[in-house]
Amino acid sequence: MKKYKLCCVFVLLLLCVKAKAQYLSDYTGRPYYLKTNDGIQGSALLTDNWLNGTVYFVNGKIANAILNYNIYGDELLFKSPRDSSVQAFVDPVKGFSIKGIALEESDQTDMNFSSGFPAVDDQTSKTFYQVVGDGKVKLLRYYKKKVLESTGFASQVTTKTFMTANSYYIFANNQMTKIRPSQKTILAAMSDKGDKMQEYIKTNKVNFKSDAALAKLFSYYNSL
Repeated sequence: MKKYKLCCVFVLLLLCVKAKAQYLSDYTGRPYYLKTNDGIQGSALLTDNWLNGTVYFVNGKIANAILNYNIYGDELLFKSPRDSSVQAFVDPVKGFSIKGIALEESDQTDMNFSSGFPAVDDQTSKTFYQVVGDGKVKLLRYYKKKVLESTGFASQVTTKTFMTANSYYIFANNQMTKIRPSQKTILAAMSDKGDKMQEYIKTNKVNFKSDAALAKLFSYYNSL
């Protein structure tokens, strides 16, 4: 009986170690050719730096990796731990998070991205959104890279440049509503708790151009 118990403990420890290993490294990738010499100035990526992040797969698995997000192709990329080559995940990705990021477009340094939202405009249910405000009612930010073509006044040469565009959506009651964050639009979405939200906005002097401030605003609303 004692030997049986020791055997059970050993098996459990082995399973725990295996599960931890899966969390850290159980993912596969396929080679990804990231175009850098096709004549387009700027970058198709979310950030110039590759950063540590966490990936959440559709199958429920979780992995840590060095990440970047190809906005133009709407695809999450990682650097292989073996040779630092750029790869794309084989298993479908549900969402990912990146810490310590610095963007001109957002003042949030820890970013969470997720998919699975209803199709809207040109986006599908597989499109990734930055989850600015989380909870029952979410504030989402959609990033898009456009290629802007321009020709010089005294030149016939056409220059192509990546330009970043973004838009905000409120996700509530399984519906996506496009908005431009302002006191008016946000209060309209939070009308069921309007008095408390007006008081919060006034007391905290909410900057509606700040993702960090909007995150706190939505956190407060979803806590009521």
